[in-house]
Amino acid sequence: MLSRLFSLFLVAVQWPLIFATTSKFVKSADGTMIYADATGNPQNPSLVFVHGFALSGVVFDRLFTNKKLLSSFYLVRYDMRGHGRSDKPASPDAHTSLRYAEDFVAVSRGFSLTDKTVFIGWSLAAAIITDIVANLQPLPIAGAVALSGSPGINADIIPKIASNTLLTLLPQFNGNDNVTLALDARIRFVEALFKDPSQVPFSLKAEYMGQTVVQFPAVSAQVSVRPQDPNKTFAAGDSGALKLQLISGTSDAQVIGQGVVDVFKPHFKDMVVNFLPGGHAIFEDNQDGMVDALTKFATSVTKRHRH
Repeated sequence: MLSRLFSLFLVAVQWPLIFATTSKFVKSADGTMIYADATGNPQNPSLVFVHGFALSGVVFDRLFTNKKLLSSFYLVRYDMRGHGRSDKPASPDAHTSLRYAEDFVAVSRGFSLTDKTVFIGWSLAAAIITDIVANLQPLPIAGAVALSGSPGINADIIPKIASNTLLTLLPQFNGNDNVTLALDARIRFVEALFKDPSQVPFSLKAEYMGQTVVQFPAVSAQVSVRPQDPNKTFAAGDSGALKLQLISGTSDAQVIGQGVVDVFKPHFKDMVVNFLPGGHAIFEDNQDGMVDALTKFATSVTKRHRH
C-alpha cells in the first residue's frame, strides 16, 4: 500500500517536470529571430507545429496539453517569420521559399531535433512543406502533415484549394486605407475558423483576434503571396521520398480539402487523408479526432526512422 502511494506521489511530482516547456528565440540564416518553444520529453519523436496566416503558436496552447500527444511525442512549435513573437521583415527577399526552410532548420537545431520529426503545418503553414522539400537535402523529416491546408501553393493551386471566403478576406489584411474594413476582415476571418462560431467562447475568439493585430499590412501582403514552386514536392511524392497526411474539417470555410486531395493525390499514392467533423481550426473543433488521426500517422512514419 505504501509503495503504491509512493509511486503515485512520484508520478504527481514528475508530471510537470516531464512535460515542462522550454522557450527560446533562434536566429535564422538571414538574422531573423524566430520564437519557438517545446514541451515534453526530447527523447520522443518530435512533432513540429506551425500556425496559420496572421496568427501565432498560441493557437496550439490547448493542443500542447494533450496527454496522448505528450506521452508519445516531443511537441515543438514556432511563430512564422512575420507573425506573433518572431521578427516581422517586410521585404520580398525575406519571404522567399529558402528563408522559410532556413527557419525550420534554425528551430530544429535550437532544440536538437533529429530526422524522427514530423512537420505539421496548419492552414497557410502547410505550404512550408514545399519550402522544406525544395531547399533541404537530405530531407530532414520523417513525414509531413497538411492540417487544413495545402502542402504547396502557386497560381494554379490557389483557385483549387482556397474558398471564396478566404480569397475575399486575405486582400483586406493588406490595405492601409480603411481601418473599418481591416477590422471587419479580422472579425470575419476568426469567425470562419470554426464550424459553429456561435458556440465558441468569446474569450477564445478574442485570443485569436488579438494575434492578428501584431502583423502590419505590409507584412501580411508578403506572407500571403510569397512565391513557391511545388514541383519538388510533387517529385518527392512520385519517388516515395515524402510521407504525407492531409487532415481536413468537413465544415472548413477557408480551405477546400477535396481540392487539396485532387492536386496532391496523383503524386502521393499512399497519402493518408482524414476528413473529420469540424471547421478550419480542426484542432479546436475536434481535438480528439485530430489527435487520433495524427498520432496514427506520426507513429507509423517515425518508426521507420528509429535507429
